[in-house]
Amino acid sequence: MPKIVDHEERRRELAEALWRVIVASGPQAVSIRSVAAEAGLSPGALRHYFQTREELLVFAMDLSEQRVIQRMREYSRTLDPDLPVIERVAGFAEQMLPLDEMRHAEFRAWEAAGALGEGDPRREERWTQQRGLYRRLVGALGGLPPLEDPEQEHSDPWLETWAEFLHTYVDGLAIQMMLASSQVPPETAKARLRAFLAHIESTRAAEGAG
Repeated sequence: MPKIVDHEERRRELAEALWRVIVASGPQAVSIRSVAAEAGLSPGALRHYFQTREELLVFAMDLSEQRVIQRMREYSRTLDPDLPVIERVAGFAEQMLPLDEMRHAEFRAWEAAGALGEGDPRREERWTQQRGLYRRLVGALGGLPPLEDPEQEHSDPWLETWAEFLHTYVDGLAIQMMLASSQVPPETAKARLRAFLAHIESTRAAEGAG
């Protein structure tokens, strides 16, 4: 009797195999052959799910995105509402920084898949979702009510400006952590992030005073 294959379970197995390859050897080692070998499959069997290396890299980006979202949900569930707003916001932004081995691998997957350009069918969607996150965070720093649709441009120029700056700052800080880890270790990155968040908060207070 032929074996019944659970395709969702197989995709989860392939996802873990793909991640082990990235953690061990970086995204440059990702190929149909390397992931198939890690998963204990033949290249032909893997091609039932992914036809090209580019599809694997997009899948890696999707997987890293899911991991970030899951961490944020877990952080939100355990968040102490009595924490200062800067600490609450920093906890969310830190999920985007390569603070440990797993997040290093996630960043490398994003970096490799980002080079695909138009080869990533969700590129614009990812960008819009990220900017929405930073609008939420800046809105919290400014004491604004929850945004109804954070993925849409906001009417408040202060929020739009600082959401853009925070998005750029976190991305740049992540790159520094990857390229100069001895100069920007995790604790330094966390301190710099909080200093920048405090500056954003202060600009809102100054705007109100003016």
